[in-house]
Amino acid sequence: MKRHGIRPSKRLSQNFVVNPRLITSILSLTSNEDTVEIGCGIGTLTIFLVDRVRSLACIEYDERMIEIVSNIVRSPRFIPVRGDALATGVGRPQVVSNPPYHITSDVLVMIARDNSISKAVLTLQKEVGERLVAKAGTESYGRLTVIAQLLFNIRIAGVYPPGSFIPRPKVESSLVLLERRRVYDKVVEKVEHVTRALFSQRRRNARRVAESRLNMSTEVLTRIIPPDKRVFELDPEVFLTLAEELANT
Repeated sequence: MKRHGIRPSKRLSQNFVVNPRLITSILSLTSNEDTVEIGCGIGTLTIFLVDRVRSLACIEYDERMIEIVSNIVRSPRFIPVRGDALATGVGRPQVVSNPPYHITSDVLVMIARDNSISKAVLTLQKEVGERLVAKAGTESYGRLTVIAQLLFNIRIAGVYPPGSFIPRPKVESSLVLLERRRVYDKVVEKVEHVTRALFSQRRRNARRVAESRLNMSTEVLTRIIPPDKRVFELDPEVFLTLAEELANT
C-alpha cells in the first residue's frame, strides 16, 4: 500500500486479510473449482487462492486494488474484473470473500439467491456468523438465520481477532463455510415474504401474527404453528411449511 501510495477506504469498509493462519484456513475449505473472489483487495489471499482453484475471477469495486492485484498475481487462471458483484452476480460454483461490513447482508442474500453457487467461504463479523448458526428461541435468531439454514449446511470454521486484518476492525471475525443443500426457488422466495411479515413482531404469539399478516386460513395456521410459540421460537421448517402452503394457493 505504501509503494502504491494508497490507504484503505473507510467508505468501502476495506479490511485486508493478513493473518497467515486465517489465509491457510480459508484455503483449506476451498475446492478445485471455478471460483469468484468478491473483493480481492491487495491480493494477500488471491495470490495463494489462484493456485488452488481451476480458475479465479476477482470482482473488485475499487479500481486502485485492481491495479495492485494485477501486478502481484500473474497467472493465466486469474481474471481481474472491475465491478460490483451485487450488480453483476457471480455465476460460478465457489465464492470466497471477506466482504465489506456494510454490504455483508446483501452479499449473503445474493449468494442465497444464486443457484450457480454451491459453496461459499466467507469471513464475516462474529455477530453475523452467530446469527447464521443460531438456534430458534435465541436473541441472534432471525430472518437471515431461517433463510440461510434452509438453503445451506453452515459451519463456523474459526474465530479470528481484529489483528488478522489491516486496518484492524473493531470486532472479531468468523470464518464461515456455506454448502448449498437446497436451491432457491419460488417456495424459498415465499419464505422471504413470510419471515419479513412475521419477524416484524418477533416476540408476539406466532399464530396471532400470522393470522393478521398472512393471507391464510385459521385452520391451516392451527395445523402448522404451535399455539404457544412466539415468532422467534419457530424452527426454520415451520416457515418453510407456511411458504409451501402459500406457494400452492
